[in-house]
Amino acid sequence: MTVLLDSGQLALRGEAVAGPLGDLRRSLARDLEPLLAGDIFVPREKARMTRRGGRCEVDGTLLAFDPHSPRVHRCPSCGRVFDDDTHYRWWVMGYQLWLAERAVHAASLFAVAGDVRHRDFAASVLDTYARRYLDYPNADNVLGPTRVFFSTYLESIWLLQLIVALDLLEATTPSGWHRELGARARDRVIEPGAALIAGYDEGSSNRQVWNNAALLAAARSLGRPIAGSAPLVGPSGLIVHLTSGLLSDGTWYEGENYHLFAHRGLWYGVTIAEAAGVTLDRGLIARFDEAFATPFMTALPDFTFPSRRDSQYAVSLRQWRFAELAELGLARRADDARLLGALATLYDGSVDRHRTDRDRSTAEAERNTPPTSLDRSDLGWRSLLFALPSIPPLRASAPTSVLMEGQGLAILRREHGNLYAALDYGHSGAGHGHPDRLNVIIARGHDRWLDDVGTGSYVDPSLHWYRSTLAHNAPLVDGRSQARVHGTLVAYEDQGTTGWVRARVDGVAPGVRLQRTLVAMHTYLIDEVTWEADREVQVDLPFHVDASLQGVEWTPAVPDGGAAIEDGFSFLTDTAVASSSPDSPATVLVRATGAEGRVFVEGPHRWWRATSYGAPGAGSRRFHFVRAPGMRGRITTVWDFAGTVRGVVVDSGVRVALADGSTHEHTDYNARWQVAFEMNGARRTIDLGGAVRNATAGGSSERGGTVTPPPQQVAHVIGRGRKPVAFDLVETNYWRSELSWVEAGKPTATVAVSVDGRALVLDVTVRKPDVYFAPRRDSNPLDNEPDDINSDGVQLHLVLGEAQTPPARELAYVLVPELGGTAVRVASRSSGAPAPLPTATWTSASDGYSLRAALSLDDLALAAGSRFLLGVVVNDMSADRERRRGQLVLGGSRGEFVYLRGDRLPADRHLPFVIADV
Repeated sequence: MTVLLDSGQLALRGEAVAGPLGDLRRSLARDLEPLLAGDIFVPREKARMTRRGGRCEVDGTLLAFDPHSPRVHRCPSCGRVFDDDTHYRWWVMGYQLWLAERAVHAASLFAVAGDVRHRDFAASVLDTYARRYLDYPNADNVLGPTRVFFSTYLESIWLLQLIVALDLLEATTPSGWHRELGARARDRVIEPGAALIAGYDEGSSNRQVWNNAALLAAARSLGRPIAGSAPLVGPSGLIVHLTSGLLSDGTWYEGENYHLFAHRGLWYGVTIAEAAGVTLDRGLIARFDEAFATPFMTALPDFTFPSRRDSQYAVSLRQWRFAELAELGLARRADDARLLGALATLYDGSVDRHRTDRDRSTAEAERNTPPTSLDRSDLGWRSLLFALPSIPPLRASAPTSVLMEGQGLAILRREHGNLYAALDYGHSGAGHGHPDRLNVIIARGHDRWLDDVGTGSYVDPSLHWYRSTLAHNAPLVDGRSQARVHGTLVAYEDQGTTGWVRARVDGVAPGVRLQRTLVAMHTYLIDEVTWEADREVQVDLPFHVDASLQGVEWTPAVPDGGAAIEDGFSFLTDTAVASSSPDSPATVLVRATGAEGRVFVEGPHRWWRATSYGAPGAGSRRFHFVRAPGMRGRITTVWDFAGTVRGVVVDSGVRVALADGSTHEHTDYNARWQVAFEMNGARRTIDLGGAVRNATAGGSSERGGTVTPPPQQVAHVIGRGRKPVAFDLVETNYWRSELSWVEAGKPTATVAVSVDGRALVLDVTVRKPDVYFAPRRDSNPLDNEPDDINSDGVQLHLVLGEAQTPPARELAYVLVPELGGTAVRVASRSSGAPAPLPTATWTSASDGYSLRAALSLDDLALAAGSRFLLGVVVNDMSADRERRRGQLVLGGSRGEFVYLRGDRLPADRHLPFVIADV
């Protein structure tokens, strides 16, 4: 046994499943029973991702996955059925993962219980894939090279299951029985699959965790050492992921949803390394072991995990795979009270029993199900091999306040965990993060007051709403989403009935510092947002809660806001405005619960209401935001949990009068917060401290709000009478897909930039043998990029103005020649006012085509001495593909891939230009 556990450990598992884990063994065997008699179906088609595939075409809900129903797919929300090829090709993804998991499921059962039917089934799956795998095309992928799927990480999960299945069979059968099967599987699946996966490195992404796990497993199966190998110690290897992807508090940097996904991949990596005799750093292993408990530590009162960042909404932890998470953690630390408490909740029988869908599990690419009652017989094959035979007595425990300092998430709990107030201030979460530093979530039991609804489909335009600051309970400046920066903890302390957290963030907009403070009392909560800026700014604070405002009259109006799609304002409908006096605070009445919040704003301000997307699949929802101008300001909200607040006065401090006749006077001393309690003439005080020494906000920006050139770059000079500045785009400029630059036919281009009269002129000459201009279409059926991305053509990117105040203006164009003339169709977007359109023409050539685009200098507000940034991308397509083959990039490729690039260009791929004269 070489991959997950040795033969001695396997023998001990046989004893466990014959005894305490017998119910689990029998239930897993029942899942397989319907599959043992029939032929194995393996689709010949490659899985395909589109905007329609796998989702209800009415409400966007994920269609139910039934491995036995390839052509009929039901919406679990509305009951509608869809049966066309688009949905079938999405189903193929789930089915291939499901079948690979059934192979390891069967092999595990055979290894511990010895039923030859399970052995034969697993062997048949492996043999079928050994015959079919190399027939799948490695083309038209969405995210990395893959044959069976459309993204490399899915291929990794699939391959990992097959490797473990083969390994278990080889450990428990005579060598003569499995020798030929093992040779075929290694030669036709494991070796070529690992080579394909190794060619695509995703850095710190959760997806790379799975690539590493598959590569480590493949190395063990192929008899190669893993000590010193790239998937273990490389720049994107397991050790780096344990060091920096898994933060100091045991949370994955991309949020709870990706924590749960990435940690399962880390489990494979750590287990494979340990089985191979590799000694990992004790501190990293302690961090990994801590990560089993963190999803339960941050859970909401309804036992769902927060919908932070790119998470699905309101996912219940009462699912078999989360019980397995706790069981596998307990197998490593049997005395972890948090895991025992989580299992006490999961196994308490307090919710109805529903179908667990374990038999429909698609390996480690999870599909969430409704909450259900569980017991140990509902666990999976990993528990069969690794869970403790018997677990200690379970005792329920109430969740407490917690500070996840590595993640930057502070949670204050009251009412034995029933009341939950969280300040999300720290790590920005990188690509799956949202621009929502200082976001607040408040929930009481099953009622969500201030909510975060996560993210829906990645291939639907609504994605851009969910990734805007406006879609969160977080402050934004001058109508623009926050720049991607980290926030910093200032202070945290909870004394039981009185506690606070304060955090700040610099750089969400140039020259602006934001700070937010939560003070949690026994029956109410104070939420204070303050800001300081080096100029007059406008701060918006959204309130995403099903509520109404008391004492205001609404007038239809449209709020000013950033024009970039991820500023969020373009998604608003039914907008209206109301004015409020600083002396007359607005009262937010929460409809569902009767709770209320009193909102006090320093100085002039306006309230807005609007409608946009609510939780994915749930339709639209109204929300409010308050808008206040000033170089500095304060917005204070007092949330009344239980109807005990009778009055609030906000001046230099906050004074709260309660129904029992007492008053609480809150005073902010920066590093501490004091509460003075007065009742019947008696007075006592509590000081909240927990200040962090030398707290500095920010960290580095991961994706700034503006584009700036590297400081070492010298601007290219263009102007009247000057020769065009020309660049040759060759192999070193190519963003590749599955095909290398050579395999793509060695496309090249020459880009010339000049000034002609009152116009900025771009001349692009493209040399390639197989030019393909896509026909005009109204929408992109594949994803949420412009349809013309999947065509030969040219992208033009401009950044105008200095990246200071106000923010620089960004313009982007996609230009595609149209056959039958010289016309060029143009799609544009802008971060400000609508983009001026270029005059563009094209001509055909025997070895490619040429395109000229001219933009008025006056429309661009460019004159002599003006500096700007320019980016040019030449899209490379061929008629036999549905997704682009590659892109030639003016700023260089650095050996990168084209996947997910779309019509957005990274900051460092723009070149600086200056106009000498016009």
